[in-house]
Order: sequence, then structure tokens, then C-alpha cells
Amino acid sequence: MKKSAMSFLLITALLGSLLTACSGNADKNNSTPTATSSPTASESVSPSPESSPSEQPEASPSESAQPGKTPEPSPSPSESAKPDKKPQPSPSPSESAKPDKKPQPSPSPSESAKPDKKPQPSPSPSESAKPDKKPEPSEKPKSLSSGDIVDFMLEQVEQPVSLDMSAEQMEEAYGIDPDILENFAVRAPFVNIKSNELALFKVKKAKDAAAVKKGIEKRAGDIQKSFESYLPDQYENSKNYRVVTQGNYVLFIISESADDLEKAFKGALAQK
Repeated sequence: MKKSAMSFLLITALLGSLLTACSGNADKNNSTPTATSSPTASESVSPSPESSPSEQPEASPSESAQPGKTPEPSPSPSESAKPDKKPQPSPSPSESAKPDKKPQPSPSPSESAKPDKKPQPSPSPSESAKPDKKPEPSEKPKSLSSGDIVDFMLEQVEQPVSLDMSAEQMEEAYGIDPDILENFAVRAPFVNIKSNELALFKVKKAKDAAAVKKGIEKRAGDIQKSFESYLPDQYENSKNYRVVTQGNYVLFIISESADDLEKAFKGALAQK
């Protein structure tokens, strides 16, 4: 503001001096000059102390070329850019984006995914596969007894009705010591009109199989004698007896179906 006011005062003083000089020249031309009353040129144009050239700067060419009008002081850049109204400060981005209501904070992933109840930890493979009780070791399959095998053979091949001998009857008929046997089964005819007989012995030791075979030969000879003069066909049947040894088993067969019975015997042992 001070610079503008000083500029304005200097321009006004300069214009005033120019106008005074012009009016002085006009009066000099219109009036008769007198030696006593006309002021010297130096006096009429002498500027006031305020407008002395030493104190005031010379006007720029643009200012001296416009004597008719008083030039308006050019506003300073800060004043010319000053708007009529003081602009309102633009709101900060945070204020302009501020919603009417404060938004609720979004839950963290752990909170949004949190179930109503705490999940139970999944069991490890070793736990899931662990049974409630330790399973009992499977028992070793029991070997078929002589009685089981004979029953299986009779299911496969039909034979006349027979009776099962006891240990005492077997020892008397065959002469075999029961102590050398693990088990045995003897099926003799129900009536004395058939020579068919089926016996299976399982010895405890393989070396005792020879004693069993000796007892089988004794039994076969006794049956042959009983049918020799009684029933010739049964006598012939008893003469065709068969002895089969497999492992610790010794099989004695008197039957017209000896081949089928032997096949059933071997089949039973294969299923053990």
C-alpha cells in the first residue's frame, strides 16, 4: 500500500508541475511583459520543494505521454488478484469424505469367521484310526479233526449208514494204542451185511504212522474173514481196501466209491 501511495503522489506532483508550466507560458503570451512584474522563467517554473527533480523520480515514458488523464495506480499483483469476497477454505479431503454417521469398523477376519462355538480340533490320523479297544489277535485257525474230515467226506459221497467207534472199540478192533494218536474217527456199518468201513487216524508223530498201518491191515483181514463164506460180493469189496497217507493222517477205506472218497479227503485237507 505504501508503494502505491507514493507512486500516486509522485505522478500527481509531476502532472501539477507540467500544468503550471503550461499556464505560465499562456499568460506570458497574452500580457505585455514588464521588466518589473513578470517573473523570471526560473521563478515561474521552479517547482516546490516537494516536487523538486532531485527528490522525485522522473516519470516513465508511458506516464509522460498521457497528460490529459490521471493514470490510475496499477494494483499490486496481490491486490488485483484479491477477490470481492474472501474465498471459503476448501474442506480437507478428510472432511469432505466424512459421512453423516461414523461408519462401524469392519470386523477383523478372525472375528467375522469366529463361529458361535469353538470348533473341536480334528483328531490326528493316528487318533482317528485308533479303535476304542485293542483288537484281540485273531486266533490261529484250528486244524480239522479226523471226525470233521470224515463228516465232510460222507457229505460229498453217500455211504451206508454207519456207527462211530469209541476209543475202546477202536483199540480192540484195530489194536492201535490211542496214546499215539492226536485224534481219530472210525465209521463201521450199522448192520453186518455191508463190508464198507471208513477210518481216519492222525498220529502225534509221523513215525507212528507205521503202527497205524499195521493195525489197519489187521482190521482188513478180520473183515475179509467175516464175509468170505457169507457174502461173496462184500468179501470182494473188503479185499479192495485202500490206505492213503498224507502228512500225519492215515486213511483206511473199504467202499465201492473209494476213488471219490479219497478225492473228498484231499479236498478237505486243502481247505484247512
